Amino acid sequence: MKALSKIVTRCQFHRRGLALALVCAAALGLGMPAHAQAQAPVWPNKPVKLIIPAPGGSAADVLARMVGERFTALSGQPMIIDLRPGADGALAAVAAARSEPDGQTLLLGNAGIMTVNPHFNSKLAYDPVKDFAPISLLVNNVIVLTVRPSLGVNSVQELVAASRAKPGTMNYASVGGRGGVPFLSGQLLRQQGGADLTWVGYASEGQARSDLMAGQIQVMFDTLASSLPLVQSGRLKILAVTGNARAPQLPQVPTLIESGFPGVQGVGWLGLYAPAATPAAQLASAQQLFSRIFADAELRERMLALGMEPVASTTEALATMQRGDHAKWGKLIKDAGIKAE
Repeated sequence: MKALSKIVTRCQFHRRGLALALVCAAALGLGMPAHAQAQAPVWPNKPVKLIIPAPGGSAADVLARMVGERFTALSGQPMIIDLRPGADGALAAVAAARSEPDGQTLLLGNAGIMTVNPHFNSKLAYDPVKDFAPISLLVNNVIVLTVRPSLGVNSVQELVAASRAKPGTMNYASVGGRGGVPFLSGQLLRQQGGADLTWVGYASEGQARSDLMAGQIQVMFDTLASSLPLVQSGRLKILAVTGNARAPQLPQVPTLIESGFPGVQGVGWLGLYAPAATPAAQLASAQQLFSRIFADAELRERMLALGMEPVASTTEALATMQRGDHAKWGKLIKDAGIKAE
């Protein structure tokens, strides 16, 4: 304090010396309380890691890398993509939940991890509510029912009839294990729609689609973002979408509801989460930054072209979506008696 007093005195008696005045101002700044000094950005001030419950080349991976480009451009910080597929998304969820709550680790959560898994596993190694703080909903992923053209079916009704005509001969694939809308859509089509389909789980979307085109499996519930290029090239056919409305990219394709299966519906979504104890100021900064990212017209056009609907939101909107889907899927799973195969 004595040293600071001497600096003040010298400053008072040498106001005409510009160089000395600047030195004095800098020195006085060192003695100011932290809140009186210029504040560094709350978040991010370091590289940020985004954990993804999916393999490379998946729709989630493609989304993350597109978003990462804009993230770096706006924040000046790199986004590190950490791919952790497996265990119905639990590997990624546990890794994120156990990370330091310092704002430097985020999770790209999905409907399966946050709303479906608890209904199949009462001993999850993570709690979707207690272990995470919601930041923003990012995209809705349209789920589609795909077949290879040579299967010879042109509607879901024809597919169900063909499966029942030859019991035990048709398989359906989904990626991401039992904790996702694609798996549940197939189970609902079996149990409420009467389709004779056996589930085959895949860790890789690419491998599942290769087997579908090769005839080793007959049906796949997949994201529109992943299937669209193959549909446009004529190698796959989409019979229906699982949401409440048709996809704007394929307005001629009906929903499962329109196809005569009202109990089979659901939309996959991806949202941004942080470990539960992350400071509120960092969560708010993250939400604001991602709102800016998703307001970019070029990025939105790229997402829509890939079959993703950008829907950046408030933290409250994501929390509400999570609660609503948890209740919806829980009721459907219980009422339909769906079991984790």
